[in-house]
Amino acid sequence: MMQKQCPHDMSNRLKIVLVVALLTFALGMPSGVFSHSEEKHDHDINKLSPKPEGMIEFGQDPPPAGSEYAVPPMDHGDHGMHGMDHSMPGDDPFRQRGTHDLSKLEKPKTKAQALLARGRNIYLHMCAFCHGEDGNGGGIATDYLYPWPRDFRKGIFKFRSTPTGTLVRDEDIYRTITLGVAGTAMPAWGDALSPEDTWALVNLIKSFSKRFRKEAPGQAIKIEPVASTPERIARGKELFFQNKCNDCHGDSGKGDGRLADSLIDAWRHAVFVHDITNPNHFKAGRQPEAIYRTISTGLDGTPMESYSHLPEQDRWALVHFIRSRFSKDFQKAEFETDIYSKYVSFELDTDPYSPVWKDVASTNLVLRPLSARRDAVEVINFASVNNGEVIAIRLKWKDATKDGFVENRSDVYTDGAAVQLALGAVTLHTHGHNEPFFGMGNRGKPVNIWHWRAGLEETLEASEDSEYLGGVDMDALIFGGIMSNPVTRLLSTAQNSVDELNAEGFGTITPQLPEFQNVEGAGEWQDGEWTVVFLRTLESRGKWDAVLKIDTPVLVAFAVWDGVKDDRNGRKVITVWQRLNVQREPTTRQGQVAPGSLAGGEADG
Repeated sequence: MMQKQCPHDMSNRLKIVLVVALLTFALGMPSGVFSHSEEKHDHDINKLSPKPEGMIEFGQDPPPAGSEYAVPPMDHGDHGMHGMDHSMPGDDPFRQRGTHDLSKLEKPKTKAQALLARGRNIYLHMCAFCHGEDGNGGGIATDYLYPWPRDFRKGIFKFRSTPTGTLVRDEDIYRTITLGVAGTAMPAWGDALSPEDTWALVNLIKSFSKRFRKEAPGQAIKIEPVASTPERIARGKELFFQNKCNDCHGDSGKGDGRLADSLIDAWRHAVFVHDITNPNHFKAGRQPEAIYRTISTGLDGTPMESYSHLPEQDRWALVHFIRSRFSKDFQKAEFETDIYSKYVSFELDTDPYSPVWKDVASTNLVLRPLSARRDAVEVINFASVNNGEVIAIRLKWKDATKDGFVENRSDVYTDGAAVQLALGAVTLHTHGHNEPFFGMGNRGKPVNIWHWRAGLEETLEASEDSEYLGGVDMDALIFGGIMSNPVTRLLSTAQNSVDELNAEGFGTITPQLPEFQNVEGAGEWQDGEWTVVFLRTLESRGKWDAVLKIDTPVLVAFAVWDGVKDDRNGRKVITVWQRLNVQREPTTRQGQVAPGSLAGGEADG
């Protein structure tokens, strides 16, 4: 007769089986594939780390990316957020933490499969929302983006070191991933990905197009820098007009040429011509070598042709002429970083010019437009303080026009800003990728949003007699024009210019009930700059409030709307996630409180 085992023994056996199975799975992966951390990573574009084994190379025909791990979609049930759309294309086991079916556990058969699986894990978490799960450029965020994300299936890449019409090199895709595409919604993922993870993502992107299995990549063009001289700049100006560069870029270089508004790319999408007098807008890099590369290779799939037919000296002359017309300095700012709320022993309020901010360190953060535009807001300045009970967040950004309430006008849009905080125990770019999508969260990973709008107090006063008309899209109402919003006053509480909202992705914006609204805010526009302060207790009021704990980082992102650009809803500029660290009251060596002391960082002014 079989001896009966106690539940404790069965539990221990199950733990042993699980550990052995997971170790077996992990040992089947190539070395370094799973390395990932919150630390920023060092990518030397001129001396890349070696490629891992298993990369797709010419003549190989690997299985579809991640096909060996395909499982039916999982039912996540109801998360309790009424009215939210939980649809998310193609649930994948790599997206679900803790999804381990031990009865079907199987390690990858080859290093090539393992590398594709790792790349797909990263892609589904960081790229699929824009580029689509199958690389078709039609992710759920596409409706909010201009220009549209790249369709990888044709193997046509704009940013290359290879001649027109030839296949891109692996190193070129690596460069674009790590440096991003300036002036667009494509972030620079260099700080988020290790070199090993970046190569895995390069490999996955290559798997979307058959070109990489049938064609060899082109040879990288040689770049031998030539110094700028007044004569070369003058020659470059002559060439700029001789070659009709001004037809698209305009005589001024600001992208206002006679053909600029009629250009179409290979995917039949409208082309946006950027201002090349702004060094922050060079999509493939502002450095002389980067501009020379773009002039020599062109941007495949776009009207920007290659000028390789010009002598090298003439191409360098064009480079130096273009750079001589830079009208502003390059704005250095942080991308994904640690930001801090300093402890102060003062009472806090929403006064943007309160003396409490005088010696507080601040950080400049990169903003990216979801919809390309001229003169976009490119940098937002962040600062924060707390007194152990209340936290204040101050945002500052340059804006030449103040766009607020306009009496008797229903066709205007206002300036605005938002603080977005991740809910739940999530961290940035650790193994498993458990942070929400920075674009308003995603299914099962909600976010808390504090949304401030300029002139809302005047709006509420002017619209006291307005009535709710019904049948109106909530997203458009919340982020749309002032007087055209029949429920503006219903979405606000206590005459406050900040609405507290929640979302689980695009189209799921849900205002919190009035009794749970606990964020205050105020903004002032002065000398071409907005200063806005948000104020909230550290203690949460409800389960959909972000949890703000001392010494426990919370993920935070920011958005800015510019009314003069007709910004509303998804038309805005945004940051990706940062780590907000709420610091505790400092102490002296004797353990006594040091009132009013501030730690670290560079102060304003």
